[in-house]
Amino acid sequence: MRTVIRYRNGVLNGKGASLLDGYMEDLATDRIYRLMIAQRMKHSDKVEVLGETGLPIRHTPELIHELFEEELGRLLRENANGNDAQVATLREARRMSEEMILQEEFNPA
Repeated sequence: MRTVIRYRNGVLNGKGASLLDGYMEDLATDRIYRLMIAQRMKHSDKVEVLGETGLPIRHTPELIHELFEEELGRLLRENANGNDAQVATLREARRMSEEMILQEEFNPA
């Protein structure tokens, strides 16, 4: 989710690819990560994904929303010196990313 938000933030700032954690990430990475999240949601009742406690976690829309919120919070704390425009763009990137997953929108646009 971190990479999806950060990549979408780059797109909103006019970048087609972004250097994230030492790796060049682009549309392909964004699409793969969004599809992985969507697949976990779609098959959460058939394929068990274990959490840190060893218990299964169902990837529901509510969980996805919560995880996006947590990641946005981390990104905002890391960019605490950011201006209002940077904060607004990160929030919009987070909103768009979750919406694209929930609406099963995997087109690059």
